[in-house]
Amino acid sequence: MINVSIGMLGVALQDSDAPAEQPTIKHGLTGGGLVNPERTIEQKAVACGLRANAANGAYVSEVNMGVDFETLAYADSLALYCLAAMGNIVSTTVEEHPGYHKHVITLGSVLPLLTFWGQIGDTAQQTVHKVDGCKVDTLGLTFEGNAPLDISVTAAGVDATLFQSWGDVVNPSCFDGYFVPTGGDFKIDTASKTPVDVTVTQGSFEMSNSLEAKRAAGQVVPTILAEGKLTTSVNMTVVPDDFALMRKCLTGAADGTKVSSKIVYGSALWKFTHSADANCTLEVAFTNVPWNFEMPEVDPEGNAAEVEFSADDIGIDSADGTPVTVTIVNKTESYITE
Repeated sequence: MINVSIGMLGVALQDSDAPAEQPTIKHGLTGGGLVNPERTIEQKAVACGLRANAANGAYVSEVNMGVDFETLAYADSLALYCLAAMGNIVSTTVEEHPGYHKHVITLGSVLPLLTFWGQIGDTAQQTVHKVDGCKVDTLGLTFEGNAPLDISVTAAGVDATLFQSWGDVVNPSCFDGYFVPTGGDFKIDTASKTPVDVTVTQGSFEMSNSLEAKRAAGQVVPTILAEGKLTTSVNMTVVPDDFALMRKCLTGAADGTKVSSKIVYGSALWKFTHSADANCTLEVAFTNVPWNFEMPEVDPEGNAAEVEFSADDIGIDSADGTPVTVTIVNKTESYITE
């Protein structure tokens, strides 16, 4: 029997194209398929005197090495996943809290490579699979109420080694706590770069790198994982006090009366606390957000209106700009080896 309640993931940043030898971070999971090699089998049709194809006409056209999972926002691994999705990180020491380090993650031109290890079932049966040369395709964060912050990751790699064991690796982050909305701060503005406090019930955002696998002739596994432009979508559900946010979004001004024919750009700021360590923090800042929304509808039963503000893609307004800035304070000194 394969017990699917037993699962673990390990990850390490690769220094080059060579796979990492062992994980530098190991953490628990809330769901997903982990390491998932997928073969595409096709049939070359040949008319050979029968009404069925010959068995030797089948061939493997491609093999994709996928990684797909959901987990909690652990302070050490979340920074690594944000770096892998965005490409640039600046790490500094937090002077007032010795042993803690601040990592500011922004848009970069090159995505780093990761090696993943995934386990489902008893490790005595050698159920650990390894995928290397991975790039993050999508990274998502979701929160609602006071539930722990959830993250989702999909990635693709270029090679896999299956049915291994862990060996001697780091302790998992499962017991070190995670980021939560409780005691956090959530702000939005629909027509400026200075978000304000509002009543936010839930939110989510996703970054996508639009990966595309490229194969050399004669190779079934990818030789190159090419990324496209980073796109960032964001959603926030707000219980507004009045129509101010909607008015500014439509007209571009707090006292506007006409719908603007131009895009009106707003902003948002999310601050999360840590469930076990008050010195660990997470901030997610969005700028140049082209918010959109739908007006609330009348409900004869009453209740406070909820309005979902959303944006499908956040652009940048300068050559060194970034659509989102993720700032994490944790105990990891550095993610990039100089």
